[in-house]
Amino acid sequence: MDGTYRRDFLKTVGILGATATVGTGFALSTTDTDESGSKWPMRRGNAGRTGATTDNGPGSNVTTNWSFDMGGGMFGSEPVVGEERVYLAVTTSHTPSTSEGYVAAYDLAGNELWKRDGISRPETPTLGDGTLYFDTYGAEDADSTGFFALDSETGETKWHKAASAGFGGALVADGGLYCKVMGDAYKIDPETGDVVWQTADVGGGICYADGTLFYGDRVALSADDGSVLWDVSEDEDQLQTVADGRVYSIKTDRDTGTDIRARSADDGSILWTHSLEIDDYWWGAQLTVADGRVFYRLDNAVHALDAKTGEGAWAYETDAELASDVTAANDALYVGGRTDPDPDTGDALVLAIDAATGESKWSHSFGAWDFDDTGPAAGTPIVADGRVYTATFPLRSTIDWVYTEYADFHVLGADELSETTTTQTTETTDEETTTTNEGMTTTDQETTAKTTTGETTTASGTTASGTTTEGTGTTTGNTGTVTETMTTSTSTATPQTSGTTTTESAGGGMGTTTTTTDGQPGFGFLTAVGGLAGVGAYLRNRIEERD
Repeated sequence: MDGTYRRDFLKTVGILGATATVGTGFALSTTDTDESGSKWPMRRGNAGRTGATTDNGPGSNVTTNWSFDMGGGMFGSEPVVGEERVYLAVTTSHTPSTSEGYVAAYDLAGNELWKRDGISRPETPTLGDGTLYFDTYGAEDADSTGFFALDSETGETKWHKAASAGFGGALVADGGLYCKVMGDAYKIDPETGDVVWQTADVGGGICYADGTLFYGDRVALSADDGSVLWDVSEDEDQLQTVADGRVYSIKTDRDTGTDIRARSADDGSILWTHSLEIDDYWWGAQLTVADGRVFYRLDNAVHALDAKTGEGAWAYETDAELASDVTAANDALYVGGRTDPDPDTGDALVLAIDAATGESKWSHSFGAWDFDDTGPAAGTPIVADGRVYTATFPLRSTIDWVYTEYADFHVLGADELSETTTTQTTETTDEETTTTNEGMTTTDQETTAKTTTGETTTASGTTASGTTTEGTGTTTGNTGTVTETMTTSTSTATPQTSGTTTTESAGGGMGTTTTTTDGQPGFGFLTAVGGLAGVGAYLRNRIEERD
């Protein structure tokens, strides 16, 4: 690619200042997750595919710890985080005629530890017991395609299956490796790649809980021997995630619309159905489940349902353009997108929302670039060890090479220097207040204290009312409007405009809310023969391919 098309990554002076939400007692409970602790070892974080972790994300003082140009893109792929390591599956070329990429490992400071390039486009890896498993999307049967098991410490190949074997969709749980292979369900020996059992005509994405495997095709198998426990494949929904005895699915139908369903993990019976009010019957978002709630993104809003009943709990709508699945981490939800719905403008954005109330915790913008056709958006944020990991992509571009040429990887974390300096300054101010207020009445002392502590000095400057200048990116509070609802239909909130200033209200926004379709990668030839309609058809195939 000619240098004219490369962008200089632009770091902007940041404005931090969202006040952390007071604790609500809301904590995640993730069950049957994985064997790697509370990190993020596979797609959607754990074997239940809940999109949730018990780790914490950064607090209100957020900064970009490190970022780099990947030389490719990660649209549709999530970072994987293990003990002191981050693993990325990056696409460097993806057209109808080429498919190339690499898988690499980095330490938590961003130093490359190893890199396996020269392979076909890889999917999100699965980490289990010192091994990294992933399949590729190349059709040719060669050493660069197929299913790989790599040593997670060195990147060396432990074993490999040719593309013609059809291995994919790896999930690790209870010491076993489970895959879908050419339309059948398989259990694989994770050390050798040998087949342990096979069950025919069972496919789709896999999630796991309590010794049971749940497949997208609405079939539940025993993880021990592959026997069928229940089969509701005559229905039309796609199973996605399982938690607390319930399997959650999405049903899309051109005539009847789109529904979220909860089924019994014991027998597959439908427990409740929540209908979505959307114009397009097709909806490719992933559900997130944590601590008795089901979360999902619809257009530019995040919604919460009661996991037992399907009733709406709250809806949070923002004026930013949301573009990722929702991640739950302890008491917060994280979602990625772009500050401006206009495709020509805007910076990448990550929002943090209180999981219990749906109120804003903070909003951090970053990742501007000088590409004129479309601005960057943040993909699904992954949370581990107090950090947020995310990759940017050119939201709603319909040109294939843009998705691999214009993308960066970012790690967000707490600005520890700013937090330390703020604490020290506040303590000094309190001491001065105590001395000055001798002889005053209690009311006078409280008034003086409020006036004196209203301004805080940080490592980067002095700001008022909780707004702090720092490093790279912009963090603000209150980026949307919260609406609570107790009905089974989704409610829409009316956004308010507040710019980048922290306010006392639960509402606020960053502009005019615009309902848009999900940003998806397209191909040049699709644009020529069908424009966005072609891209939509491509994406349907892409989601089915992922499932």
